[in-house]
Amino acid sequence: MPATLEADVAPIHIAGGAPRVTAPPGTLAQASPRRAARARSEDLVFLNLSLHPGQPSAPGLADELARLAAGAYYGTPGSVTAALREAAAAVNDQLIAVNRQSGEEAVGQLRGRMLLGVLRGGDVYIGQCGMAQAALIRPGHVTHYTSEEIADRPLGASSGPQIRFHHAEVRPGDILVLTTASPPLWSDATLSGLAGLEPNQAVDRLGAASGRDLTGLLLRMAAPGAKPASPLPTTERGRPGTAAPRQPHRAPPRQRPITPPRARPPSQTWRATRSLGAWLGRSLTPLAAALGRLLSRMAPGLAEPFLPRNGIRRAAPGGAAAEPKVSATIPPSLLTGTAIIVPLIVVAVAALLYIGRGRAELFSDYLSQARSAVVSAQIKPSPEDARLDWEEALRLLDLAERYDKNEDSQTLRAQAQAALDQLDLVTRLEFRPVLSGGFGASARINTMAATGSDLYLSDESALRIWHLWTTGRGYEVDREFDCLEGAGSIVNMSAPVDLVVQEGPGPLGTEGLVAIDADGTLLYCAPGQRPASGQLTSPDIGWGRIQAFDVSADRLYVLDPGRNAVYIYSAEGGLFSGNPSLYFVEQIPDLQNAVDLAATPEELFILRADGRLEKCERSLEAAPGGGSRILAACGAVPFEDERPGGVPGDHIPGALVVDMLYAPPPEPSLYFLDGLGKRVLLYSLRLVYQGQFLATQPLDGEVTGLALAAPDEMFIAAGSQVYYARLSR
Repeated sequence: MPATLEADVAPIHIAGGAPRVTAPPGTLAQASPRRAARARSEDLVFLNLSLHPGQPSAPGLADELARLAAGAYYGTPGSVTAALREAAAAVNDQLIAVNRQSGEEAVGQLRGRMLLGVLRGGDVYIGQCGMAQAALIRPGHVTHYTSEEIADRPLGASSGPQIRFHHAEVRPGDILVLTTASPPLWSDATLSGLAGLEPNQAVDRLGAASGRDLTGLLLRMAAPGAKPASPLPTTERGRPGTAAPRQPHRAPPRQRPITPPRARPPSQTWRATRSLGAWLGRSLTPLAAALGRLLSRMAPGLAEPFLPRNGIRRAAPGGAAAEPKVSATIPPSLLTGTAIIVPLIVVAVAALLYIGRGRAELFSDYLSQARSAVVSAQIKPSPEDARLDWEEALRLLDLAERYDKNEDSQTLRAQAQAALDQLDLVTRLEFRPVLSGGFGASARINTMAATGSDLYLSDESALRIWHLWTTGRGYEVDREFDCLEGAGSIVNMSAPVDLVVQEGPGPLGTEGLVAIDADGTLLYCAPGQRPASGQLTSPDIGWGRIQAFDVSADRLYVLDPGRNAVYIYSAEGGLFSGNPSLYFVEQIPDLQNAVDLAATPEELFILRADGRLEKCERSLEAAPGGGSRILAACGAVPFEDERPGGVPGDHIPGALVVDMLYAPPPEPSLYFLDGLGKRVLLYSLRLVYQGQFLATQPLDGEVTGLALAAPDEMFIAAGSQVYYARLSR
C-alpha cells in the first residue's frame, strides 16, 4: 500500500507580471472536516478554479464555488472519482443558475475552468474540467497531466460537467503544480529546476519565468510528521516594493486529536493487526537465532574475538624459541559485510511475511464486511430499502480487491451489481469491436447510420465515409465502396454533420445513405454504385450553420441554429430538392443553443446544449380570411422517472447527451447517448424512463456517436473504434 503522505501547499498568484502575497481567488487546500462522508476522512482536497470571461463579481464567486466544490466532495460517499464528479456537477449547476439569472448573451456567460485534486495515502487523483494543466516534478523528470479533448468543454456550458480524470503515485519530495492558465506556460527546464526547492522558492521561480497573470497551487509531498518547509529568509520588510515572504500552507495531519469519552471495542482490523504483530514476534525471534547459528558455523571466526594479524611467539619444549606463526583471524571487511547482510535478511523475511499475511488479513476483513452488507440487504423489506446496503457491499468489495480477488469476492460483486441493475433497470451488453484494430489511431467517428445488414460511419479527421457489411459472425469493410474518400474526392463536400439511411429506390436506384455538410452540400452513396452529390436550395436569407438533420416520411428536416430555423425539403425522385418550407412560421422559438433534432411522423424533438428537450407539433388551421395557416407549438418536456424516489427534471440527471435517436414502431422511443457515463438511456415518447444500457467492459475513448439497426443491434462510436452489441431486453 502507498505510504500516507502530507503536503506543503503554496498558492501561485501572479498579477501584473509579479508574484502577489494575497491568496488567489478560487484556490484552496482543505483537509477533511470533522463530519465527512464515508471514505472521505483521510482525504486532502486542493483545487484551482478560474472564471472566464472575468467580471467584477467573479473573484468572490470563484471563492464561493471553490468552497461549494470542496463541500460537495466531502459530502459524497463512495469512490474518489464519484465524489470528484459530484463536486464538478455542483459547480456546473451553480454556474448555469448564475448565467440564467444574469441573462447574458452566450458570449458573455461565465465559464469555469477547474482542476480538483485529492491526496489520499500516496496517490493523487485529479479531475480536469475545461482548460487546465498539472505537472508532477521529480529530479530529472517532469510528467504533464492535461487533456486537449476536455480543454474546450468548460463548466457552465452544458447541463452535465465534462471531466477527465488523472492519477499519479507520489512520494516524499515530489512537487505538483496545478493551474487553469492556458498554454504555453513554463518549459520543462524551468519545471525541472524546481526539484529540491522549498515551496516559496519554487513559487518565486515560477513567477519570474511567467510572462502573464495566472493563479494556481504548488504542493510538495512530505512524509507524516516531517518538519514543515522552512519559509524563505526574511527580507528587509517595509522597503518599498519588497513583499513579505509567503508562508507555505501545510496541510494539517489527517489524525485528529482524540478525546477520551468512552472506550470503544477494538475493530476486527485492529485485532487482526495486533495478532499479526504478535505472531511475527514469536516467529522471527527463533528465526534470527537460527540464522546466527548458521552463520557462525559457516564462518567460525564470527564467534571469536578479533585478533590482530601479527606474529605470536609460542614457547617450544625445552625452552627454545619457536618460529613466528600467524594466527587465523577474520578480516574487518567480512565482519562489516555480515553486520549489514544479517539485518537485511531479517527485514526482507519480515516484509515478505507481512505482505503475504497482512494483505490476506485485510482482504479477509473487508470481504467479511461485504458479506454482512449483502445479508443486511437481503433482509430489507423492499428492494429500494436495500439499495444503500448493496452500494455499501460494492464499496467494501472495491477495498477488498485492492489486496486480492477470489471466486467468493467475484460472486458477491455479481450479486450486488445485479441487484442494483434491477433497481435501475440496467441492461449490460457485451460490446465487441466491429473492426479489429479500429479505424486508425487518429480516427474520430462523429456520426453513423445502420440497417439490418449495413453500417455507414463518417471519420471527420480523415474526411472519409466507411461502409461495413455483416457476415453473420461479424463485420467486414467494403473495400469497393465508392463514396467520400478524403478532401477533394467530392467537390465542395466537407465533413458530414450527419448521416441517414434512405430506403430504396432513392436517387441511385437502391437503398443507400444521405450525408450533408455544414453548408448544405448533399452526398448520396450506395454499395456498388457511383456516388452522386448536389446542393440543397438555400433559404432566401442564406445558410447560417447546419447543425443536424433527419428524414421522416420522405421529408428532410434541417436544423440551422445560425438562422434560428428548421427547414423542410421534400424528396422528388429520391433527391431532396426544391425550395425549402419553414417548420416555424408564426411562433418561432429561440434555437441558438439547439444541437440535435429527431423527427417522427407527428412530432419534432429538439435537443438543447444544456440537456433540455422540447417537443414541437405542427398543424394546418383555417385562416379567418380564407385559406389556411401553419401553426407550430413547442414546449419543454420534463424527463420522468416512475421508479420509487424518482422526480421529474428538465434534463437527464448526471448525463451529458452527445447524440439522440428516434426508434420507430413497434416500440417508438428515444435513445440518448450519455458522454459522461458512456451509457445509452431509453425513454418513451412521453419522456418516461424505460431503462439504460451499459457495456460489460469499459469502452476505450470518448463516446461520440450512436446508431441502431433493426431488429435489435446497437452501435456506439468510442475513440477510434466502433462497438456493437445485440439488445437483450
